[in-house]
Amino acid sequence: MMQPIREDLILIQDEIRESFGWSLESDYKSAILLAKSCVNPTPTIQLPHKVIVVGAAAPEGYIPKLPTVVADGAIGALGDYSKVELIVTDGDGTPYLEHALNQGIPICLHAHGDNVDAWRRVLSIIDEKQQVMLTHQTPRNIEGMYNPGGFTDGDRAVCIALALGASEIELVGFSVKEVGAWSGVTDEKRKLIKLKWMNRVLKMLYLEADK
Repeated sequence: MMQPIREDLILIQDEIRESFGWSLESDYKSAILLAKSCVNPTPTIQLPHKVIVVGAAAPEGYIPKLPTVVADGAIGALGDYSKVELIVTDGDGTPYLEHALNQGIPICLHAHGDNVDAWRRVLSIIDEKQQVMLTHQTPRNIEGMYNPGGFTDGDRAVCIALALGASEIELVGFSVKEVGAWSGVTDEKRKLIKLKWMNRVLKMLYLEADK
């Protein structure tokens, strides 16, 4: 099982929910529905000691040299997928995410309270061979799903990488000053607030987005 490396990575999710006025019950209902809707095979992934995690501010044409975990639409920045071990997504990395589906790269699909349409769209696109790991953001145990901690696709990708065995993370394309070019359609003002929470999670892990 994929367990969070620190309990406070889970506890901060309650603080974030309260800050944005989100409902725990909505998060839970979305997660349960996703667990029931996804019938794809679950990947078995064990990451090496050092990995790269790519965020939405990555430079276009970036080619990773180490095993890599990619946050959602940031897959659009990559000029080469050969090192990508996992794509972490809540389904809103359109249109960049869609280009990488059904190409043999496992995805980690996340449920939160207001993204039911997004994860349903992902499930409608992928074929039966696509490997899918499911995550949620509640303190409850949900069969077939994991909560590695974190909040945004970027910091959750870091939490997942650590939970899957990595112990050294190189961040590429993480920023709190700008909404990355690979973020897909988003509310910029709200996204910048989310990036501050992302950086707080990263600091808990002794990492920090570029200023």
